[in-house]
Amino acid sequence: MTVVVVLVAAVGAALLLARPWEDVPPAMRPVVAPDVVHSVSVDFGIVTDPDTDWAAIDRHLDAVGANGVDLNAGRVEFTAYDWPAHPEAAAEPGTDHLSRAARALHEDADGTPREIGLIVDAYVPEWIKADPSIAGVSADGRRSPYRASASQLATGEVGDRLVEYVTDLGERYDPSRIAVTELFLNHYSFGDDDLALYREMTGADDWPRDADGQIDDDDPALGTWRSEVLAGLLARMRAGLDEVRDGQGEQIELAMDVRVDWDDPAAGVPSSGHDYAILLQSADRLVVWAYVGSQDHTPADVEGATGALQAAGFDMSRFTMSVGLWAGSADADPPQSIAPALMAETVEAAGTHGVTDVNVTPLSHLSEAHWATLARVWGTAAPSASRGPAG
Repeated sequence: MTVVVVLVAAVGAALLLARPWEDVPPAMRPVVAPDVVHSVSVDFGIVTDPDTDWAAIDRHLDAVGANGVDLNAGRVEFTAYDWPAHPEAAAEPGTDHLSRAARALHEDADGTPREIGLIVDAYVPEWIKADPSIAGVSADGRRSPYRASASQLATGEVGDRLVEYVTDLGERYDPSRIAVTELFLNHYSFGDDDLALYREMTGADDWPRDADGQIDDDDPALGTWRSEVLAGLLARMRAGLDEVRDGQGEQIELAMDVRVDWDDPAAGVPSSGHDYAILLQSADRLVVWAYVGSQDHTPADVEGATGALQAAGFDMSRFTMSVGLWAGSADADPPQSIAPALMAETVEAAGTHGVTDVNVTPLSHLSEAHWATLARVWGTAAPSASRGPAG
């Protein structure tokens, strides 16, 4: 009898230590989606830090009335959970950081479900180090240290693995949305493989060139082609999500982060492959980088952008305005944040002209002063959930 008691106690202690229930994904997508979404994005480093105080973050989200949170799931080469197809990519083998974070954050203090989204970073720096041939190439022959080539995204292994990753996240977690970030094609899309793809897709014999015979990087044909390459990748992701969970994955939104042309916001940034009209043929939602501190823009510019999108006839329910907190370079050391007052003005400007989805990013830049200010902007109660079935 004594031996049995000791064994039971030992098993109980081991379970408490391992806490395996935390690795079981909770519901991430509310049955009823909110009319208005106020969300905060959580950096990959915070998601995967075993010392992250998720209870404290949950209290902050409650205080500001955030009814959504986006968790960075990492890259195809460095993931926040054990991806069965590529276990070598796990940041911490044996630990599902996304489930643990979502379990702590998926409900507010009143038990109302939050929308939990996942973020996929499209950069592949380690893969490029191992195989430089997959990298995008500039017009003068330089290889990108972070970005895959257009042909890799369209028909290569990198694009295939991104589709596979997005699909696996949808199958495992059933999030409210999956957003792909750092997906650009400016500058690094001129390798021989990309030229072959350009010829195949456009029927042209060569890159657009100026009067001096140099590649014309500003030619509209390039912007259209780049946007169509990315839209094709998104279409494959969308098709993959549609098939997960016996078809229920079609309710998971597919989003993509996009840059802004502040002089002509409705045009998108085709030179980066971000022609909004083309991308929205495949993506459900675009996450617009309403970054003021890192790009020397103002809240008035942000409101001007939302107004331009509405005036152009876009469905504003398909846009998230993401307010970035970086001041100066995003790579500054130590990192710098915009002032809480500027954040507040920008958040208010972001929710204009029909925008119903506003995001603040990243959580690591939210000081206590930022949290307190955001609570005054968003209020202390999450917006009501009454938009109808999600998706």
